[in-house]
Amino acid sequence: MSRLSFTLATLAVAACDQGGKPATAPSLPPTAEVAEAAPAPAAPVPKPRPVAYTPAPGPAYLGVDGAGLFRLDDGVLTRLVAHAYPIRHIAIDPRGAIYATAIGGLWKIVDGRVERLGRGIGLDPERIAVGPDGVLWTTDRRSVSRWDGTWTDEPAATFDGELINDLAVDRDGRVWVVQSAALWRLDGDHWAKVDLGFLGAKEPYLQAIALHADGSVYLTGLPGTYAFRDGRWSEAGLGSRYGSVDELVAGPAGHVAASGGVGTLAVQAPTGAVRTVELSDGPAQARRGDVLAIDGAGRAWLATDNGLVIFDRDGGLAQQWLPGTVAGVTGKITAVTTVGDGPRLPTLTTAATGAITGTVLRKGQRIAGATVELCDTPLTMFRKTPCESSTRSYRATTAADGSFRIADVPVGSYGFAVKPAAQWIILIGSNCCTDLVAGGSYDVGSITLD
Repeated sequence: MSRLSFTLATLAVAACDQGGKPATAPSLPPTAEVAEAAPAPAAPVPKPRPVAYTPAPGPAYLGVDGAGLFRLDDGVLTRLVAHAYPIRHIAIDPRGAIYATAIGGLWKIVDGRVERLGRGIGLDPERIAVGPDGVLWTTDRRSVSRWDGTWTDEPAATFDGELINDLAVDRDGRVWVVQSAALWRLDGDHWAKVDLGFLGAKEPYLQAIALHADGSVYLTGLPGTYAFRDGRWSEAGLGSRYGSVDELVAGPAGHVAASGGVGTLAVQAPTGAVRTVELSDGPAQARRGDVLAIDGAGRAWLATDNGLVIFDRDGGLAQQWLPGTVAGVTGKITAVTTVGDGPRLPTLTTAATGAITGTVLRKGQRIAGATVELCDTPLTMFRKTPCESSTRSYRATTAADGSFRIADVPVGSYGFAVKPAAQWIILIGSNCCTDLVAGGSYDVGSITLD
């Protein structure tokens, strides 16, 4: 029996049933007010340029919540870094070095050797990118840092103090920084704001940026997805008709995949043709998902509400890692990057399951008759229950002493929602249970609703 104190003093997002500067470093180049000449209005969708790509297998690198960073090669999963917090992003430089970032950690892996890097002005990088020169760029959503053996930092004031959603470095070494209503580019010695007239929207809600294998830059926002090729912007063919896009990834053979965390995956082939896959239509057992990577074989890797889903290049299900079916994967997969065509996939096993136990308290008193719901991510906006949109959910009612037990739960990470009376309370930061083992029992301790 393993036990973790689970007392959360400030938790609650209550929802009705009708409904969650360290030391100064040298500064980077100064900021310009505008970019080069304003781009022309977006043109009709052009086909991507042909990409020279030689098919070859390669490993995948995966971040597992509560476990760390893993390498999957030829069907075998090996842990490279043990870490308790989610891996946020993984990047590969042209020389093959792997970079990974998480709360409390930033690592560089070369030939299996792990080096923990110091950090620049950003406390915990959320997004990272590597340029063609091997220089690492990071952002903690406010500032931008550069690492080439030493740290150089650009403060938040450079970017008007607004939150940063994403960043990338193109093959010409230009750094792109994405904010909700602004796009910045580092050209030589100056940061420049790119004219967004091609979007035709006052509130573009820009989200993500990715580099196509042909050298163009893909950008997504509320109006749609756009490509910067040959000095001009045009529609990229992954428009808003596929839903709001906040995840955008590109593969080495010219594939681009986009998702919005709801249930639609849109994939653009190297020819420019676009196909979509609806998670809820099967064959995957999932309803919500975010695309994390697309490999050279055109396989799309998605983190879903029911484990990792891998679609093949035709939209068929290549494999689904249901919770508990891959040894070592005890939590949600939060980041993936692949090399070449990606690896041979692992052999899946029968799901390892166990029991989750705990006690519900309010003001020190044990609460009887409270409903406890367990799923991948309890939502704050719902009609009946916080877990109603999850493919898998589990429920129990507390006994007279406030205790509960949920049996046959697959090994994984979960969030809690509790209904002590008329309203549900979603427990913020309540992901748990990655230490559950097959046939075992995991005690979350006291869930305090104060």
